[in-house]
Amino acid sequence: MTSFHICWATLGMTLGACNVVETSTTEQAGTEMQGTEMQGTEMQGTEMQGTEMQGMEMQGIRLGGATLSGDALQHVRVERGEVVAERGPVTLRGTALIGAHFQAEVRNRRDTPPATAVVEYRVTAIVPELSQYDPTHTGNTFLYTLEQWVAATASWQPACRADADGRSVAIPLSAMWDEHGDRIESSSLFTFGCTTGVIAKCYRWGYRPWVTGYGDLTAMHWTCTRLARADYCGIGVPHTRNGTKINVWDNLPAPGPIQDHGGILPPIGMLFEAGWNTGGAVCLSHARWLQDDGAALAALCPDRLVPPGLGATVCDTIPAVLGYDSNAQMFNEAYVNVGL
Repeated sequence: MTSFHICWATLGMTLGACNVVETSTTEQAGTEMQGTEMQGTEMQGTEMQGTEMQGMEMQGIRLGGATLSGDALQHVRVERGEVVAERGPVTLRGTALIGAHFQAEVRNRRDTPPATAVVEYRVTAIVPELSQYDPTHTGNTFLYTLEQWVAATASWQPACRADADGRSVAIPLSAMWDEHGDRIESSSLFTFGCTTGVIAKCYRWGYRPWVTGYGDLTAMHWTCTRLARADYCGIGVPHTRNGTKINVWDNLPAPGPIQDHGGILPPIGMLFEAGWNTGGAVCLSHARWLQDDGAALAALCPDRLVPPGLGATVCDTIPAVLGYDSNAQMFNEAYVNVGL
């Protein structure tokens, strides 16, 4: 499966910072975006969760404190792409949780030191995910329409922007991501990733952390979020560029790959850019180093990426990537605009 992404960048991880537009040669799972948010050829972005929170940074949704029609929900968890909870002796899942209220932990990074707060969310609709976003044919995922309570206006407001399908929805994942882009297992928080953010996009590309049989898809999903944000240094700083298109693929074992390169040769005009792991780019191609921010990248993460020269981390082929990290399993090509 091959797709193309177009993205325009803003640096930083403030949620709700920018919009995403994706285009694809094959409409993968209804995805037509590559942009500045956290999704063969797909789209890049800069946002992880895609949540609409002016100046606020989502930390996670609390597993505790959830209610439905005023009743407390117990044992809230995420299982195979859906939120599950108990209300008394009854297990609720799927659309049975429409109307549920959750408490989210957020942080205002504009304050010094950053202030933490709790924001209330409610689920107003739940629908099954479209089959086109299920390249592994493992089903089960649901899309949640969320609203957040805005005290300043005493009103409920949409928590997600509309995606390429026109839906303002989120996908649940049983982990959280910090400001450095690190995936963190948590016994108290989970994530609702809006489908305009890369957490949900990578999930839709097929890297569902709970799926078995392809190797470690938890690590692959995390790796994908690095690639999809062009977080070369693996420190949470995106480096997407206006108008950039990328071709993404993996070398997962059978029945993989999940994302295929799409041919023997790169798409016309594209060059190999990088190999990736959970820590960011393993190495960068000569063409990528020639771009105007190559020196800035080297200064940003000197212990990880070294420009051409002595001790350089330079790779123009998959074998070269594997020479640096034999476990690297994600790669991309891009239109490289030198000197822009």
